[in-house]
Amino acid sequence: MDILTPARIGTLTLKNRVIFPSMCNYYSDDEGFVTDQLKAYVRARAEGGTAAIIMPGSPHGKPSPARPALSDPRYNEGWKALRDICHAQDCRLFVQIHPAKAQAGRDPSLLLPDNMPEEMIREIVTSYAACARAAREIGLDGVEIHGAHAHEVAQFMSPYYNHRTDAYGGSVQKRCRLAVEVIREIKKAAGADYPLIFRISSDERIPGGRGLGETLEIVRMLEEAGVDALHVSTGMPLSEGYISAPMDVEDGFNLEQIARVHDAVRIPVIAVNRIRTPEMAERVIAQGKADFVAIGRGQLADSQFVRKLETGEPVRLCLGCNQGCRKSLTKKPIYCVQNPMTGREAGLSLEPDETLADKRILIIGAGVAGLEAAVDLALRGARPEVWEKEEHAGGLIELARIPPHKDVMECMIDYRLGELRRLGVPVRYGVEATAERVAAFVPEMIVLATGSRPNLPQIPGLENAHIYTADEALSRMREGAWPRMERCAVLGGGLVGLETADALCARRICPEIFEQAESVGAGLNKYRRYFIDRRLKDGGCVIHTRARVEAVRCHMIEYTQDGERRSAGPFDEVIVALGRRSENALEAELRAACPQAEIVCLGDAKRPGTAMDATADAALFAAGWQGR
Repeated sequence: MDILTPARIGTLTLKNRVIFPSMCNYYSDDEGFVTDQLKAYVRARAEGGTAAIIMPGSPHGKPSPARPALSDPRYNEGWKALRDICHAQDCRLFVQIHPAKAQAGRDPSLLLPDNMPEEMIREIVTSYAACARAAREIGLDGVEIHGAHAHEVAQFMSPYYNHRTDAYGGSVQKRCRLAVEVIREIKKAAGADYPLIFRISSDERIPGGRGLGETLEIVRMLEEAGVDALHVSTGMPLSEGYISAPMDVEDGFNLEQIARVHDAVRIPVIAVNRIRTPEMAERVIAQGKADFVAIGRGQLADSQFVRKLETGEPVRLCLGCNQGCRKSLTKKPIYCVQNPMTGREAGLSLEPDETLADKRILIIGAGVAGLEAAVDLALRGARPEVWEKEEHAGGLIELARIPPHKDVMECMIDYRLGELRRLGVPVRYGVEATAERVAAFVPEMIVLATGSRPNLPQIPGLENAHIYTADEALSRMREGAWPRMERCAVLGGGLVGLETADALCARRICPEIFEQAESVGAGLNKYRRYFIDRRLKDGGCVIHTRARVEAVRCHMIEYTQDGERRSAGPFDEVIVALGRRSENALEAELRAACPQAEIVCLGDAKRPGTAMDATADAALFAAGWQGR
């Protein structure tokens, strides 16, 4: 495979063409020091075979947990530990010079290029150069300048942000002056032979922003200034849906622009943005669109991504859901729906335990939680058996994949079923887990992963024939049985309500959402929300917030909004998406029928939540169970 061949960045040879790119992980402590969790996170990717890891590092300003600091010698030991972890696996370690929050804790009004005095510009140049010099002294293999996504250097290059009329603004050349000065000072401070990558957006994807044409001019200037490689991303904060593009965006959507950049320069180019599968990564290299691929979320989903390229083993693919890795509003450590080890590498272990080998373990339910528990217990040496009442696995994933762009969700089930086949774990379909049948199995451990059911509040009229739960509606859409209609009401504007409305819009049915809260979309991250909002708007969806539904009468919705009684309709159908209840009624029966068994509820059967909650709950249980 071309992707597994060595290649160079400046004076540095990398063992293959896969790079783990910089992302803020929130694994450092509050003072910006490297933690055991950060070391374990890096170790997992280095052991997985990636050729290089680019770790964000704050060159100046108030440190934060988002990224380790490199602004003072007291941080050096942590960076040396990360270096040693990488080098032990023949993996190179770069630091992305990435300023701390508010770009050094300065007055926000000074951050925009227009307001930044030249004295501060010189401080930035000096700080970047000092950070690069420190990186070389520590023994890191190179540095990357973050010139994308509206950070300091990126803003100066952008006509959207930079309206200066002095030497740092106006023409393309002047807007690039800061970038060129930083590059040259880094080369002076760290040495002309020290590898330097520059990350840049091919297109800012905003009106008035920089397009590909100007970028092609700029990358030639960066190359002339001394950059050794270009890392080509896309977007800016106002188009941030494309920066870490979710499942709503097609795989490899930025590749043609990246190829244009590649053709414009002589230095290596690193491609990034939704390169999700091994096959696509290989095509990027084989077709000459870029020299390296940056796979970030893919290596969160499977830290062994590169090693599996070598062995041909199935890769646990990133979904692009952004549930755990792009929680920009909560600013918490990153996790992964597909890989519950991510973010827990330092404390979660699935090491084999020989005492589990002879335990009779029954898992009831072949949804995400049940399958994850089965895989993880099997990895520890147990031999569980899975019963599923339906004729197929999947649980609620079968419905979750119905809204637009969500078919990728089936990867969660496919991967786990493949692992269970490899591990020799039986999954029995069409088996109703009655108390009598379970008792005959004589289990020592029973895992109830029986999911949840829709919540139906006591609202007058919900018993009528034209009322459906979101589960029923999505199921009928899957089967192609949803009737033709013009108007449909959706009660509830959370994640399920919005995705159900999205599915209706895709079928050219005009939905109207009624949500009691101040806004819709609770539980939906803003990266997916960006695209769903756009589709709902294009589909003519009407959204009522602060709307408490009081009754459904004669196809009309009666609701209270801001203290005023109102009505809307008539509607052809009404869909209820007002939360869920755990489906665990079997637990009490089993406790009576199987007094010898330990019984545990997992996933939605324990507490309704997201797919990420389900996989984490299952993994934590499997890692902690001692087979008592």
